[in-house]
Amino acid sequence: MRIILFCWLGFCLAALAQEAPLSPGESEWKFVDVLAAPMAWHPHWTRTTKTDREVSLHGGIQVEARFPDTDSVLETAYDDLDNFFTAVGVPTDGPFRIVTERIPTPEFEAFNLVVSENECRIQANDAEGIRRGIFFLEDELLRADGPFLTMGETQRSPFIETRISRCFFGPIKRPPMNRDELLDDVDYYPNEYLNRLAHDGVNALWMTIEFKDLCKTSLLDAASPDRERRLEKLRKTVAKCRRYGIDVLLFTIEPYFMTAGNPLLLAHPELGGATYAQSARYFCPFSDASQTYLREALHSIFSEVPELGGLINISYGEAPTTCLSSADADWRIDCPTCTNKEPWEIHSAALSAMERGMHEAAPDAKLISWLYAAENRPGVGFEPLIEIARHTPPGVIVQYNFESGGSKLQLGKERRASDYWLSYIGPSDAFKIIADAARDEAVGMSAKIQACNSHEVASIPYIPVPGQLFGKYRAMRELGVTTVMQCWYFGNLPSMMNRAAASALPFAPEDMTKDEFLESLARRDWAAVDVPRVVEAWRLFAKAYDNYPLTNAFQFYGPTTGGLVWPLHLKPVQLPLGPTWRVDYPISGDRIGECFSGTHTYPEVLELCGALSDMWNRGVELLDGKRPVKYIFLFSLLLVKLFLSALERSVFMSSKNRVRGRNLATEALWR
Repeated sequence: MRIILFCWLGFCLAALAQEAPLSPGESEWKFVDVLAAPMAWHPHWTRTTKTDREVSLHGGIQVEARFPDTDSVLETAYDDLDNFFTAVGVPTDGPFRIVTERIPTPEFEAFNLVVSENECRIQANDAEGIRRGIFFLEDELLRADGPFLTMGETQRSPFIETRISRCFFGPIKRPPMNRDELLDDVDYYPNEYLNRLAHDGVNALWMTIEFKDLCKTSLLDAASPDRERRLEKLRKTVAKCRRYGIDVLLFTIEPYFMTAGNPLLLAHPELGGATYAQSARYFCPFSDASQTYLREALHSIFSEVPELGGLINISYGEAPTTCLSSADADWRIDCPTCTNKEPWEIHSAALSAMERGMHEAAPDAKLISWLYAAENRPGVGFEPLIEIARHTPPGVIVQYNFESGGSKLQLGKERRASDYWLSYIGPSDAFKIIADAARDEAVGMSAKIQACNSHEVASIPYIPVPGQLFGKYRAMRELGVTTVMQCWYFGNLPSMMNRAAASALPFAPEDMTKDEFLESLARRDWAAVDVPRVVEAWRLFAKAYDNYPLTNAFQFYGPTTGGLVWPLHLKPVQLPLGPTWRVDYPISGDRIGECFSGTHTYPEVLELCGALSDMWNRGVELLDGKRPVKYIFLFSLLLVKLFLSALERSVFMSSKNRVRGRNLATEALWR
């Protein structure tokens, strides 16, 4: 601990000499090379003699690929299986047969593993079931304490059908980077990176596009000049991902509002609805031209890239789209057409046209309508959202944030959550109500979560709290959720947490207990002798993480994500805190009260963070130095504790931005 404090002191003194530390450029991102490197397997085999109920693979195996694979999408899985056995020292020209074959199964990706004295049969009705069976076989051998398989039959099928993640290092098509991955020559999907995602159970990735860049419609003669270039890279990306059983889903916020000079609006003014920002117009979906535009927009993309997996669209919430976005607190809409419409009618009118266009070109593609209503809670004004979900058009899946609007007790007081949370299990009452409404009308339901991390500590690639995910997925099963969007721009590193979210939990038996889940997850990567303390450490981490102050201000502006690089000021400078999700803002200031005022008192924040740090440290001590990366998070927690300790002798006003007393960071340094 003393060494850490001295290191931190040295860093802080060095930070005084410059305004802000420089971030490494993309050419220095070593993690990209790591993700693109071949996978490695490290079995913990200590036993050499099989039991009567087991078969031994000591003598070697041979693979018989009997499953019909006309599109050759399983070549990558067979290559992986060969590499696996080579890596663990099992000959691939031995007597024990591993046979893949087709049999009827109840649903997509379901598989059977049948182990007898001389062979293991991997059975499925589709190629992706075979892929899942191959990876399950590898994991079973990693969980064993020797190269042995237990004889008998194992059946697995996913209750979460679509498990969506995103490229870990792909560019962000919004400020500050505002880069389009379809317009550069970078390969954001190296083969071994896709292989890691496939092992984790991810079967879909999303990328951002805009209709104006990719769509072609009869309402306008001209299309984007870069359209063909974008489509060509999109086709290549889709084909490459498909070799690993991964679909590509486009992400949009459409139909987007139109400025006064928008060529589409000038040519067809009937597309314009309620006024936005004085001269712009929301998109009104009720004219013939509107219906044509939306249908042709989707049809043009999905006919040009027929293997596309689908589209995730924020239909309502984050940015202005249809006239529904103009609704006030009482859901009044100032549009000559929409003012007499129910909110669900506006939503359904746009989505129905999009659904027709998509499914005319690609019948199996998925259209997910994301209701991004982070602050909405059950009560007055929530009923229209329920009706929107209930009236989601056939063939469309409705998505809602799993934790938004939730609450829990901290220090005896109810605290409320917006989006997104890993420390809070959920689901919120709002999500439950939306899910129940969707289920009542046979509408598919999707949950938006963060699998690996969240805004809480977004600078740590993943937080090892798989027990939190167990609680989330158990609730999803009960609520009939079949699709999960596991991440936003972050929270998607191939890792134990990613695997828990996309493979272990979706395919887990319905009666699996939390203890059984944690033990199975640990046994894959840890020696049997270490599993009990690893599981106990995960329990302590989850208990610790439950103390994270449940207020969006703390995760969006607090010190947990970037506090290590906050500058120290010998005198208060009265500068605001910077948002943790933006890299184009100035380095954070010293108005620490901004990250909790109005929700927590500073003694409460100090107590919660102290409990979090102390409990987490107990888990770290249990692991006994077996995973050095754990200290990154511990170091962040230490810094938070140091910062917040200064609150005991500082006086903060609310987010009106005045701080009196000694500067927080300076006081933390000297304490």
